[in-house]
Amino acid sequence: MSKKIKTYYISCVVLFGFLLISCAPKVTAQKENKKPNIILIMLDDLGSEAIGTYGGTSYKTPNFDKLAATGMQFNQAYAQPLCTPSRVKIMTGKYNFRNWEAFGILNKKQKTFGHLMQDAGYATCMVGKWQLQSYDPEDYPGSEFRRGTGMKVEDAGFDEYSMFHALHTEDKGSRFADPTIYQNGAYLKNTKGKYGPDIFSDYLNEFVNKQKDKPFFVYYPMALTHDPFSPTPDSDIWKEEERRLDDDPIYFKDMVVYSDKIIGKIIKNLEEKGIRDETLILIYSDNGTHQKITSKMGDKTIQGGKGLTTENGIKVPCIANWPGVIKEGMVSNEFIDAIDFLPTLLDVSKTPIPSNFKTDGQSFLPVMKGEPTNRRDWVYISYNPKPGVGKDHFHPAEFVLNENYKLYGDGRFYNIANDKLEKDTLTISKNDHKLANTKKRFNTIIDSLKKYPSFGFIERLDPSLDTIISKNARIDLVAEGFNWSEGPVWQPKGQKLLFSDVPENKMYQWNDIDGLSLYMSPSGYTGDNKKITKGSNGLTLDPEGNLILCQVGDRRISKLVSLKDSLNPVFKSLITNYKGNIFNSPNDLVYDSKGNLYFTDPAFGLGKEKSAIGFNGVYFLSKSGKLTLLDKKVQAPNGIAVSHDNKTLYVADSHKTKPSIWAYDIVKDGKIKNKRIFFDATILREKSIEKQSPDGIKIDKNGNLFLAGPGGVLIISPSGKHLGTIRTDKNTGNCEFTDDGRFLFITCDDYLLRVNLRPYAK
Repeated sequence: MSKKIKTYYISCVVLFGFLLISCAPKVTAQKENKKPNIILIMLDDLGSEAIGTYGGTSYKTPNFDKLAATGMQFNQAYAQPLCTPSRVKIMTGKYNFRNWEAFGILNKKQKTFGHLMQDAGYATCMVGKWQLQSYDPEDYPGSEFRRGTGMKVEDAGFDEYSMFHALHTEDKGSRFADPTIYQNGAYLKNTKGKYGPDIFSDYLNEFVNKQKDKPFFVYYPMALTHDPFSPTPDSDIWKEEERRLDDDPIYFKDMVVYSDKIIGKIIKNLEEKGIRDETLILIYSDNGTHQKITSKMGDKTIQGGKGLTTENGIKVPCIANWPGVIKEGMVSNEFIDAIDFLPTLLDVSKTPIPSNFKTDGQSFLPVMKGEPTNRRDWVYISYNPKPGVGKDHFHPAEFVLNENYKLYGDGRFYNIANDKLEKDTLTISKNDHKLANTKKRFNTIIDSLKKYPSFGFIERLDPSLDTIISKNARIDLVAEGFNWSEGPVWQPKGQKLLFSDVPENKMYQWNDIDGLSLYMSPSGYTGDNKKITKGSNGLTLDPEGNLILCQVGDRRISKLVSLKDSLNPVFKSLITNYKGNIFNSPNDLVYDSKGNLYFTDPAFGLGKEKSAIGFNGVYFLSKSGKLTLLDKKVQAPNGIAVSHDNKTLYVADSHKTKPSIWAYDIVKDGKIKNKRIFFDATILREKSIEKQSPDGIKIDKNGNLFLAGPGGVLIISPSGKHLGTIRTDKNTGNCEFTDDGRFLFITCDDYLLRVNLRPYAK
């Protein structure tokens, strides 16, 4: 070799070595600065007792177990008792009381972790079960107002998707054999003989494999192990095509094993692509196992608790695995809730939570990294599965818990470490300061998470009231600032309340998501807009769902025909006069179950005007349009109600000399007899702070009367016994139930109040 060539060779080697040295840090730095990939898998109806790493012995789950053994297992992870509440919660990072509407609905105005991860520069994909656009069947009460009102899967913040149960139809098809799958805007064809979970996991892997320039976020809400409990492709019976859609709990074992198999398939694909170390895998579940299923943890038999607020319904598996970041074999007792995933995803992606976005969650990334953290040591759950088909036997609940104790919003207190089924409520002795302080702290947590401030209290005069209004039920002040709120009516469409501000000639609407807004103005006087007069008062819905108004200013009963916008309502008169004389000031109204209308027409809405009729009347308007005067001797007829069996008419008399409720027997349409005082409020009026007489009346499903009157809202039994009062100690005009009878709204002077009558259940 010549000296020149040797010198050139040495120079090349030196240069190559220099390039290696200079480039290596850049490559490392690029890898360190790259945002990690994330796959979030939410199991469907699978409690902790079904997973081997949590002590389950009924099913083989080697892939779940390995993820836990080589990553982190969380032993204090909790979910809502049912799937949709958990899905809404995990995707938005918010407690359900902030954005819950109805089962099967995620409000389309919400921002999901899909949207936020897109904003963070991620390619996003979702596969599995959607179930967030209403699917109530057409014959389910109120379904016509909810069908299709939720978020469309294509608007949820995911670039690509392959989903079961994507649209509102109740005919959702199969999620397992011969599945119905909506993929990127169209239903898949030729799924005969295929298995839904295989399609989902294959699509997930295909999405992962084609990502090059961006990190990816995949959300996989599994279809497994939700019922129907059907064979999997690994079940012996699968070869018999006609048996593939069988529904028998015997196949639950196969479904758990197949879930584990899918986890293994996803991991293997990441390894083959060489990106396993760059990918965080999170495993969670939407609620406990179905109640039909029993599983073993050693010699102990565990029954599934889906739908229940006891441990088996809400305690779920949670596993995090991220090679090189999470140390192997880590176990954590930090509390994990569905709200925590959204801030954790953003934390992992090195993206701050947007200043205009509210989350209730706390990131658990520091926990996964083994870093010091100051997270909450409790979980709060606000849960309401209604309304929705098939959910009538479930009940809302609110509670806070830690490892040892649990306090419900109605005051029930349990030692859940020793009493997992919550059979025995705790009583606190005078000397047990530690337990008393725990309960006090839990109460403070619940109070701090109230969406609305409390107002008033419930006065209990008879033990039977506890069957009507639960102990310690809260009175929420949900809106205020009115001149005189009145005439509330619940409208199932939009799950909202409409009510009048009488002196302002306005009507407002309110729901728990959007709050308060103007519904219409004018509402009850449509003449010279410079004239100061009263608007609408009592409101109701006719059998077709049309809004019917007592228009005090126009002195008529009308129907809202159209509402182009809040300032341009169009009304049609239903009745304006009695025998040619215009009404005084129609005040309140109610339909019977046949579609006939009863209403009151006192003179106190006239002001200085003179009555054209000459008396205050109680009227009957048949569904054919015939008007009948029922009684003209009630001095100040106000609230009015008809018993559910159409046999009794109740009329509130607001006159200060004889404040009472009159009752009449309904003989037939337009004919009453046996007028009598059902309830005398004279003494109560004299003792009350505000000196109010009886006003609006509503009747619950058991025939109890809720009367706006002295002190607030009086609850009166069908026999006329005063059971208690929802005390407002303000002039209280009327009240109204929601369509499921669970909430009572109260129009109270300048306030709108809400009472959760039966809020808590296990």
